[in-house]
Amino acid sequence: MGNSNISMILKRGLAVAFDFDGVIHKYSEGWKDGSIYDEPNMNVVDFMAILMKMGIPVFILSTRDPNQINMWWGKQHFPISSIVMDDKTTFWKRTDIVGITKTKLPAQLYIDDRAYNYHGQTVDEMLFDFVE
Repeated sequence: MGNSNISMILKRGLAVAFDFDGVIHKYSEGWKDGSIYDEPNMNVVDFMAILMKMGIPVFILSTRDPNQINMWWGKQHFPISSIVMDDKTTFWKRTDIVGITKTKLPAQLYIDDRAYNYHGQTVDEMLFDFVE
């Protein structure tokens, strides 16, 4: 990172959203009983911390109960803290703490292990992407 010619595509002040299961939580055995049983993916947690230091807000978007994630996060002793967002939050702008929500908020990027990148494909192109 010592190269001063590096420029980021991601913009300061605009959030990046991370899915929890399969991204932050390794989730090696799938849903199981709904517990958070696996270890964290430290590559992702470290990346989140770097983004925040660069002025990019970071939040976790999951279908899980945000309080469950927040309790797990607190037990990990990560260098960054987390907070469950208020239901009225419409934009996440904080770079001092990771937000956690079930609500899909605006973000410049969503990082999810099960996402499909739509960039204008036709119906035929989309169907082709899902056949063997």
